[in-house]
Amino acid sequence: MTDVIRVVKRPGGGVAGRRREDGRLDATRKATGEAIYVGDIERPGMLHVAVARSSVSHARIIAIDTTAALASPGVFDIYTADDVTPTPYGRAVRDIPILARGVVRYVGEQVAAVLAATRRQAEQAAALVEISYEGLPAVTDPVAALAPGAPLVHQEPWKFAKAAVKEDTGANLQSRVVVGEREVCEEALRSSAHMIDHTYTTPAGHQGYIEPWACVAEVEPSGKAHVWLTNKSPYRLREQIASCVGVPEEMIEIEPITLGGDFGGKGSPEQAPLCVELSRLSGHPVKHVLRYSEDLTATNPRHPTTLRVRLGCDADGRLTALASDVVLDGGAYAGFKPAPTASIHGVLEAPGYRIPVFFAEARITYTNTVPKGHMRAPGAPQQSFATESAMDELALQIGMDPIEFRRLNLLQNGDDDPNGHTWIEYRGLEAVEAALAAYRPQTPPKGWMLGMGISIYSRETSTSTATSLCLVPLPSGKLRVEIPIVETGTGSHTVFRELIGRELGYEPDEIEVVQVSTDDLSQDPGAGGSRVTATIAMAVDQAVKAWRERLDHGPVSVVVNEGGGPPVGSYSVQLAQVAVDPETGETKVLEILSAIDVAEIINAKAHQMQVDGGSTQGFGFACLEDLDESDGQVWAANLGEFKIPSARDVPSYRTILVPGGRGVGTANVKNIGESTNPPTAAAIANAIANATGVRVRDLPLRAERVYRAMKESSE
Repeated sequence: MTDVIRVVKRPGGGVAGRRREDGRLDATRKATGEAIYVGDIERPGMLHVAVARSSVSHARIIAIDTTAALASPGVFDIYTADDVTPTPYGRAVRDIPILARGVVRYVGEQVAAVLAATRRQAEQAAALVEISYEGLPAVTDPVAALAPGAPLVHQEPWKFAKAAVKEDTGANLQSRVVVGEREVCEEALRSSAHMIDHTYTTPAGHQGYIEPWACVAEVEPSGKAHVWLTNKSPYRLREQIASCVGVPEEMIEIEPITLGGDFGGKGSPEQAPLCVELSRLSGHPVKHVLRYSEDLTATNPRHPTTLRVRLGCDADGRLTALASDVVLDGGAYAGFKPAPTASIHGVLEAPGYRIPVFFAEARITYTNTVPKGHMRAPGAPQQSFATESAMDELALQIGMDPIEFRRLNLLQNGDDDPNGHTWIEYRGLEAVEAALAAYRPQTPPKGWMLGMGISIYSRETSTSTATSLCLVPLPSGKLRVEIPIVETGTGSHTVFRELIGRELGYEPDEIEVVQVSTDDLSQDPGAGGSRVTATIAMAVDQAVKAWRERLDHGPVSVVVNEGGGPPVGSYSVQLAQVAVDPETGETKVLEILSAIDVAEIINAKAHQMQVDGGSTQGFGFACLEDLDESDGQVWAANLGEFKIPSARDVPSYRTILVPGGRGVGTANVKNIGESTNPPTAAAIANAIANATGVRVRDLPLRAERVYRAMKESSE
């Protein structure tokens, strides 16, 4: 249940009444089953794909026996690495082979691909492929992977195209980034009146989208490839496939298709290079839809993370220094990240406090585990859990209330943040005060302990964009808006409709918003990074200007390349209330109250869905989700074992919108999509500590961990 206090601010100031809200453009088609997903596509003569996967974490491939599989009913052919291009692929680092070439590096890696008349026949044949291995030493722990003499996942990772490491960087590293000067920070910590030094851990987690990965590829006799993929970045995908299979980008067309959820997980090429190669080799369209067990165990989950946080303050409680040393498990390949360092930008961002000296080192390691990718606000939930837990721990160590400690140290207008940047405004204090004003203690079950915890997250809104669009007047008098942006479920197409309608005077039902293929528009980097609404707002500004200046009544095409402007940021403050059973450690999250610094809100319903959805994912990250990755294998191989929140699990939500913020563009918008999932875990952990007097530093916050901490504290 969600209780919302909503304030909408119009451009130019002043709080206005609520604007009429219209439904989501994609809602009816999805709710009625009319939406067409990749799994729904059928092409003439289409064959189905299934893959034989590695059962070991690191080994040489000695032999692949396909005799029994080829004799299985309906099989067209079976392919191995010898049949497909040897060029590896990836979003940035190109280190992923289409099929394992000589060596397997994680349980679940693709070794052989079967084409058959039906999906079931393909899967039955794939199960008959016999693969012989010679075992190799494996490393499955990310910290152990950095030790001298650790088994090497790749012999020469610096030779991969777009690699972020050099020969002398160190063994098993995908990337290493350092912010600040370690020795300066060490001295500041030594000189601090008070200091805490703790390590926090978070596990691997899946994005939990409803639609599993799926791909259809059809290569024409001319060599032109048409691809339908569960992917949110079509233009980048086109380049990634073209680079792998060795054709010009114009020979790859990414077709528009409904996407069944993303949450950061749908940016990778995944099966696309394999399917394009199989279509080319077979002369048939091919279709590959993963079973959800495959999606859970062999795609691109969130990075498990080990974070050591050292935080110091002076005798009055003013922060003096923060040192963050982070190791992330990147898995066997780096290619499922849009940049080799992309999944650590969240752990390198300093929190929104005045911290005179800041140092962070983040390393992503190669291990013999499933390759890791993105999940909503990559790195930020992990870092926020650690840093905001540390804020509470330091406050309690010096005898100060955690809320007062934050009030004392929050950035204020005119301050530089610890990374040396200055936002046009800092509204953390306003958000804290709004949350406290709305706070109401809950009633725990009889005999349970009640606790409240706070967590604060700050995030910058993107002020740069690159996209394209076309406004097409229709004979009916309506307007067709052709865009390259995938609707990932956030309501981005609805935002296009509402902004265009406001500016040009069209009613919502007079505007048709359509995603087109990569052949029809020139560019877009894809959805992600909380950039879409700001991108749309600035693109609409240019499109409306061009529309009004047009000399005829034909279509208006716009290519947008903008950037710059003062940094705009926002704060999200969460108060979590929990009840803890002192006999078992069972924890019930009773309420999550979010106070959010906002500017203009284009569509209040979509905005609130992002707030609640983020809080739910933060709750799952905090309390439930763990892929149970051990010995190089994902053991939570179904949605019964990998538990994501259901409607019965989630706590009560309340939202306070703090109006009056300064946003981006004439639409005056701020990010929201990745504002509420990062702070949730720390708010809950801090509430548990407030209720019980004990600290749990490892996620998820399950009953056995809380019980064990209470028992150890009492001994």
